Amino acid sequence: MASINRYQTINDIPASKGKDVLLKILNSPKADFSKLQKIAVEYEKKALEMIKAESKENK
Repeated sequence: MASINRYQTINDIPASKGKDVLLKILNSPKADFSKLQKIAVEYEKKALEMIKAESKENK
Protein backbone atom coordinates (compact mmCIF):
# COMPACT_ATOMS: atom_id res chain seq x y z
CA MET A 1 0.00 0.00 0.00
CA ALA A 2 1.34 3.41 -0.94
CA SER A 3 1.79 6.01 1.73
CA ILE A 4 1.58 9.77 1.56
CA ASN A 5 4.52 11.86 2.65
CA ARG A 6 4.42 15.52 3.60
CA TYR A 7 5.58 16.64 0.16
CA GLN A 8 2.65 15.12 -1.71
CA THR A 9 -0.63 16.86 -2.35
CA ILE A 10 -4.17 15.59 -2.79
CA ASN A 11 -3.62 15.70 -6.55
CA ASP A 12 -0.75 13.21 -6.21
CA ILE A 13 -3.08 10.57 -4.73
CA PRO A 14 -4.49 8.27 -7.42
CA ALA A 15 -8.28 8.21 -7.84
CA SER A 16 -9.76 5.63 -5.49
CA LYS A 17 -12.48 5.13 -2.89
CA GLY A 18 -9.97 6.13 -0.23
CA LYS A 19 -9.32 9.45 -1.93
CA ASP A 20 -13.08 10.03 -2.27
CA VAL A 21 -13.56 9.42 1.45
CA LEU A 22 -10.62 11.66 2.34
CA LEU A 23 -11.98 14.48 0.20
CA LYS A 24 -15.44 14.14 1.77
CA ILE A 25 -13.90 14.40 5.23
CA LEU A 26 -11.72 17.37 4.32
CA ASN A 27 -14.59 19.20 2.61
CA SER A 28 -17.19 18.56 5.30
CA PRO A 29 -18.42 21.58 7.26
CA LYS A 30 -16.98 22.28 10.68
CA ALA A 31 -19.11 21.23 13.63
CA ASP A 32 -21.07 23.91 15.50
CA PHE A 33 -19.84 23.02 18.98
CA SER A 34 -22.11 25.47 20.82
CA LYS A 35 -25.16 23.93 19.12
CA LEU A 36 -23.93 20.42 19.92
CA GLN A 37 -23.37 21.44 23.55
CA LYS A 38 -26.97 22.71 23.81
CA ILE A 39 -28.28 19.45 22.36
CA ALA A 40 -26.17 17.45 24.82
CA VAL A 41 -27.49 19.47 27.77
CA GLU A 42 -31.09 18.88 26.65
CA TYR A 43 -30.48 15.13 26.32
CA GLU A 44 -28.90 15.05 29.76
CA LYS A 45 -31.90 16.85 31.29
CA LYS A 46 -34.31 14.42 29.64
CA ALA A 47 -32.26 11.43 30.78
CA LEU A 48 -32.19 12.67 34.37
CA GLU A 49 -35.96 13.21 34.31
CA MET A 50 -36.45 9.66 33.03
CA ILE A 51 -34.17 8.25 35.73
CA LYS A 52 -36.03 10.15 38.44
CA ALA A 53 -39.40 8.97 37.12
CA GLU A 54 -38.22 5.34 37.02
CA SER A 55 -36.81 5.52 40.53
CA LYS A 56 -40.15 6.89 41.84
CA GLU A 57 -42.01 4.02 40.13
CA ASN A 58 -39.69 1.41 41.64
CA LYS A 59 -40.18 2.59 45.23
